[in-house]
Amino acid sequence: MDFRLCLGVSVTGSEGLESSFSVSGQEVRGLLSAELILKCAEGFLETVPEPVFFFLELPMENGGEGYQVYYLDNCTREVAGAIIKRYGQLLAEDGLCRFGFGSNRTEEEIYFTDYQEFSVYSLSPGKVRDMLKKLGCRETEEPSSLWDLMSDEEPGTLSGIEIEGETVFDIPENLKDAGMYQAQQ
Repeated sequence: MDFRLCLGVSVTGSEGLESSFSVSGQEVRGLLSAELILKCAEGFLETVPEPVFFFLELPMENGGEGYQVYYLDNCTREVAGAIIKRYGQLLAEDGLCRFGFGSNRTEEEIYFTDYQEFSVYSLSPGKVRDMLKKLGCRETEEPSSLWDLMSDEEPGTLSGIEIEGETVFDIPENLKDAGMYQAQQ
């Protein structure tokens, strides 16, 4: 399977990469091809107890440093699935946002970060390993990284995308009535 960059990610030389991960104790980390990001989120949600939460990190407006963090707590898996169905493509393809899901009961969490990397804290890392292998990811000592392809001459870039007139910056307002709130800095 060819490695596919997200629409909002640009890096030269990614042709030979593969989706890969490593496990160390209760932490799993790795790199995912764009089409696997949402499948990984859905698979993770099946391994943790309800209620679950969704979080979204957006770059500070007006070019400020850091991120604004938003949460939607105490969701059922069905609500998390509805978020993935409604906003998943936008979340997975956008290069600017970071997002994830977790369990309110166990603090287990999956976090999708810059340049298609992800990390998982899990009380059952074997379940996460099995899920990733089913998706076609290779377990390795050191997962691939898009950061390894970047240099001063060939920098990577992250950019926002728009799908049907929406961007990731619309999500907090759209989910406000469902209980999404901005975390205090």
